[in-house]
Amino acid sequence: MERETILTRAPTSDTVPADIAVPKDVLPDKRKILQRVKQLEQNRQQWEPQWKDIRDYQLPFVGSFDDTPDTTNPGRRRDLHIAQGVAWAAAQVFAAGIMSGLTPPSRQWFKFEFSNSELNENVQAGRVLDERQEIMQSVLSQSNFYNAIHSSYFELPYGQSPLAVFPDIRKGVRFQSQSIGTYCIDVDGDGRVNTFLRKYPMKLQQIIDQFGIDALPRQEQDKLKAGSVPDNRTRYVYWLVQPNNNAVPGKLGRLNMPFISLYWMSGSSNEEWLYVGGCEEFPVPTGRYMTNANNAYGYGPGWYAMGDAKMLQTMKKDYLTAVELSVKPPLTVTSGVMAEGVNLIPGGVTKLSNPNDKVQQLFNVGLDMQHLAEEIIRTEDAIKRAYSADLFLMLDSITTGQMTAREIVERQQEKLQQLGPVVERLQEEYLTPILERTYNILDRAGVFPPIPPDIAELVAQEDVRITYISPLAQAQKMSGLVNIEQAISFVAQMAQIWPESIKAVDPLGTVARYMDMLGAPAKMRHSDEEIQQMIQQEQQAMQQAQQEQQAMQIAQALPGITQAAKNATEAANDGNPAMADWLGMSGVV
Repeated sequence: MERETILTRAPTSDTVPADIAVPKDVLPDKRKILQRVKQLEQNRQQWEPQWKDIRDYQLPFVGSFDDTPDTTNPGRRRDLHIAQGVAWAAAQVFAAGIMSGLTPPSRQWFKFEFSNSELNENVQAGRVLDERQEIMQSVLSQSNFYNAIHSSYFELPYGQSPLAVFPDIRKGVRFQSQSIGTYCIDVDGDGRVNTFLRKYPMKLQQIIDQFGIDALPRQEQDKLKAGSVPDNRTRYVYWLVQPNNNAVPGKLGRLNMPFISLYWMSGSSNEEWLYVGGCEEFPVPTGRYMTNANNAYGYGPGWYAMGDAKMLQTMKKDYLTAVELSVKPPLTVTSGVMAEGVNLIPGGVTKLSNPNDKVQQLFNVGLDMQHLAEEIIRTEDAIKRAYSADLFLMLDSITTGQMTAREIVERQQEKLQQLGPVVERLQEEYLTPILERTYNILDRAGVFPPIPPDIAELVAQEDVRITYISPLAQAQKMSGLVNIEQAISFVAQMAQIWPESIKAVDPLGTVARYMDMLGAPAKMRHSDEEIQQMIQQEQQAMQQAQQEQQAMQIAQALPGITQAAKNATEAANDGNPAMADWLGMSGVV
């Protein structure tokens, strides 16, 4: 199915809990919904052991599993299996590197372009897209997007990272990172995530704040209406989003949107829902680090580093044990010394009343720990490579003082290109759906200014695509820029010998192509009409300057010409027949 683009969709409003209630006779069949929930939870069970191992040995502060004390005792120590936290440090570098490489808050990292390359040459149309892009960038900056997506990048080592996108009355849009262990996902036939189930704890007052008292199960409503105060007991709330197979094409209403959105409390009856609504777009874009076939869940750095992470903890504990044995070796003493007691304080004295009494080591602890220490370092480096921390910290590791700025840039690009497949996947199935849904939410809210009529008619049937100009995306494109620079350098060298070779280059087309690949905004460029007008003005100015110069030369030469004519006339009048004949004065007396 062809993917709809941000300007071609004719959106209707997303529903929110404040909307009017759906008639009970058209509510979804909850028994079928619960069967679907059971399937999703069963499919997730085979992945959970690996996720819990990643949490226990690498990322102790990421994830929440309801069959563990994560929910009952969230303040507990989670790092008891970890003696060396290099994986957590590498994950921090990974999240920060992906953040600054793909979605940096301090610079523009995406732009809108027309799929029609010829239309991209229309600067006026490009400025309309630039204006909307700037509004999008401003909305993202003012919302919680960058905080949420940074948390989301911490989830990627598990293999996938869902980010929910909701309309928000105050900020326009709101984002919520989903933590591993709280959700289930599924994919369609094309391998794209299209189903999301979340189970999360909420206090009763929180449920009332979000959905209202009238949405509660009848038993809870009766207690509150009788004067009871909401207790502090935790309830579980389910949220399911999936394709709406019962939607009637062309018919409006929340139950006819492409995706159905359902909320209910655990243990409620089949007729009781907290909320029944719908979404125009899938509201939980899910980025995956790597996938196989049509698996819903992915594989991430935490999977690749698991063997090394477990081995590192074992080696580190052995290393610490060896250090302790060297500092506090096991002793053997005679019975007489045992009666007197052994002073183990540094510098202490143990009294031996019997010459035969002895205090000595049980065995020689002289351990060579160098090899173990070197193996620990190699294992730590392997974990850092699995998280690509060595790539993101590459510039910090450069110690050569003779390296030029160009060499540093080329080395950085070479290493960052190793992340190319991950970057492409995250852009295609994660960032693009996030931006498309954000755009449509803002468009439905009337945030964007109207398109000028002449431009609206021009772009009415045109598709718009999202292109990425983040540092990581630019690293992928940099090879093309290098090709242009090398070609220009070659032509410049050739022109020194054969000047006519410079005519082989179209300077305006080259500059336009280079700026397109850099993702320069349309405001930086002049339109073809403006360029032609400037060329004509320059030519006219040159012609005028030439004419003025010629007039000046004539004016400077005129006094000499006048004097020469006077001299010739005087010579003819003085009786010079040849001069008189040349001036036409022959026969004149």
